[in-house]
Amino acid sequence: MSEESGSKTENAKLVDKKRIAICGGTLGRENRYYIRGQVVDAGITEEMRDDSRWDLLTGLFEGQETSITPVLDYGLEPVRKPILIAEIWDEAGNLLHQSPEIKGDEGGFFFHEFTKPLLPGKYVFHIHFRRLDSYRQFTKDIAYLNQKGKSEISGQSLIGKGKLRILPENFSGYVTTSDIDQTYLATDIHSNKGKLSTLFETPEQKLPLPGMPALYREIRSATDDSPLCFISASPHFFRRTLLSTIRNHSIVTESLHLKYLEGTIKGIVEKFWDSVTHPTKFITDGLLGSMERIRKFAGASFQSLFDQMSYKLTILLRDRLYLPTNAKEILIGDNTESDYLIFLLYQYVLSGKMSGRELEDYLYKLNFLGRDAITRDAAKTIRELGEENRNIHGDLNSVVLVLINKTSHGPDEEEMHWNVQSALPAGIDPFKQEGIHPYILTEGAPGFAVVLQDHGILDTSAVFRIVAEMAGEWMEGKVVDADALMEWIRNLSLPGDYQQEKDLILEGLKKALNKEEIT
Repeated sequence: MSEESGSKTENAKLVDKKRIAICGGTLGRENRYYIRGQVVDAGITEEMRDDSRWDLLTGLFEGQETSITPVLDYGLEPVRKPILIAEIWDEAGNLLHQSPEIKGDEGGFFFHEFTKPLLPGKYVFHIHFRRLDSYRQFTKDIAYLNQKGKSEISGQSLIGKGKLRILPENFSGYVTTSDIDQTYLATDIHSNKGKLSTLFETPEQKLPLPGMPALYREIRSATDDSPLCFISASPHFFRRTLLSTIRNHSIVTESLHLKYLEGTIKGIVEKFWDSVTHPTKFITDGLLGSMERIRKFAGASFQSLFDQMSYKLTILLRDRLYLPTNAKEILIGDNTESDYLIFLLYQYVLSGKMSGRELEDYLYKLNFLGRDAITRDAAKTIRELGEENRNIHGDLNSVVLVLINKTSHGPDEEEMHWNVQSALPAGIDPFKQEGIHPYILTEGAPGFAVVLQDHGILDTSAVFRIVAEMAGEWMEGKVVDADALMEWIRNLSLPGDYQQEKDLILEGLKKALNKEEIT
């Protein structure tokens, strides 16, 4: 379907609703893996009744991949407490495993961990809708069916698919995990206008930072198809738009984690109400102690809607449970929020250098960039995930490289260093501590590529291909031309250890430009 016809589909009159499962993909290992997603009701036009034109892997009707926006998906209706069955299929079309009944939550989100081993490889999981465990949703469906008669929400049981990749237990290759905004995409998240505009952007309107799509592709190519995962604090209703964006840039990703804001808000309200109304807490803590705890919780919870600290740290630790013990992690982020501290704390938790009650208390009291961002419940969860990881993998830091994009919207290297030192307990210096890999601050894809080359992950030809792809791309309202490329490489902010590699890239780029290979 053309873009024009896709647009017509969006603007046509909605005549019915279709029940779909939006899944994305997941990454696991032979003996531990999971599936996840969300069941929603999507408004459809008469044309969209054609099941053959639905892609159940993306959850999109033919043509929507060019016109979908987050604001459109914000209007999707979550299906309360769906009861589902998940099936695992191999690439040859053979059914391998089937789950027991899976109960989704009130937001339609579901999660199931399989206990049956799978051989390493790539699979597809199918999600079948069985029935509801919510009287409210059931009566809502009945009322709609009585109004509409026959409807797509009572049609086929197969409502969605997702990709599942299984790594061998002895896998010792790289797994790359990357942030999105200001790391991969040139998202304006620093003004209200910019934040609002992201809601209305189609996948084709979302621009990557120059060279980043090529960087992700080259890492995968150079490391024998190593997995790539994205973590973003963007709301969950960005999923279909971001997955379409990633595909547009010819990037293959194993998973995409997004934040469920409605669940966060609901949890804040319930926890706050429980704290206020539970009399025993006032008796045990005293009035002043209880009020201080409520103030702390309210402040940290409100900040958690915007901050990334507890959210990303939790996701990283949870995903690590499903990675092979000897997998080596590359973490990529930026300096606009707290990625650089999150990636350090992650290493401290994995290695056991921070653990137990001491870790929980530290996280609960942590104030970073003037914000309390970790509640007591979140601190407890992080502690428990750390302990579970160490029970599985031992006191092993799987992180081998941390790359941070230096943007004009974040602090410089000196301020970042001060932020980290003031946030960590006294006497801990991650830049001098054995077994901890501190972040490397540099500028975008060229800087990342130079560091990856120095670590033997990329070769020189891969670096040139990454730089070559930057030519002609947009960066802060300007086209990146040959002169801009030269200037970018010349001014790259890198530690002194990488100066020789930078000089070699600069010399090679000069020769390439003289031969008009990059113009």
